[in-house]
Amino acid sequence: MLIKIKAIVLHCLAYNDTTNIVHLYTEDFGRMSYLASKPRSKKSNLKNAFFQPLSLVEIEADHQGSRQIQRIREIRSIYNFSGIPYDPGKNAISLFLAEVLYRSLRETEKNAILFDFLSQSIQYLDLCEKGLANFHLVFLIKLTRYLGFYPNVEEQQPHWYFDLQGGTFTPTRPLHNAWLTPEQASDFARLMRMNFDNMYAFQFERHQRVEILRQMLNYYRMHLTDFPSIKSLSVLQELYD
Repeated sequence: MLIKIKAIVLHCLAYNDTTNIVHLYTEDFGRMSYLASKPRSKKSNLKNAFFQPLSLVEIEADHQGSRQIQRIREIRSIYNFSGIPYDPGKNAISLFLAEVLYRSLRETEKNAILFDFLSQSIQYLDLCEKGLANFHLVFLIKLTRYLGFYPNVEEQQPHWYFDLQGGTFTPTRPLHNAWLTPEQASDFARLMRMNFDNMYAFQFERHQRVEILRQMLNYYRMHLTDFPSIKSLSVLQELYD
């Protein structure tokens, strides 16, 4: 059955000489994998540019319920980037976030609220003019709401620890080893007061941003099975740390 759906490109890799496997987060089916023929001419409907990480697209695909990998017939862009491909900083952030999403989004069912968050965030990144160095931090903490492990900040107090396993602030040091010092926890709490509109007003020293990001990825590993090291992190750190 041929259907049209909106999707976000997470990852694309070669399957053989003529075909790519494309991993998408779709509006109607959650995460899905597709076969896409490699373009053989400039007139091809499946141009490589459409499969760049975080591209917002609409696909026409042949969906068969029994298949794990469906096939894309046509694809078109539904949002033309004006910043991400041309700004080294935005490009590095997009590659990093696409890899995080590729490793963390696993549900194969519709989640319209999450799809809207991702779509709006990608467009905000593309158009962002200030506070860009904090964008990935804000995105990661916001994403935890949709993944089910947003930290509990209701009882946060100065000089408290943060329990990475429990996702809560605590006045005493946890008995296990997965916790943040009160100083680290304070920076973590600042992060949770940030959003895309006010992130420019929050200033972090280089070591603070490095540590916040490191602990944020540790937090993801605590709550997501088989969440690996992020390969694109080194490129991002060269630009923003």
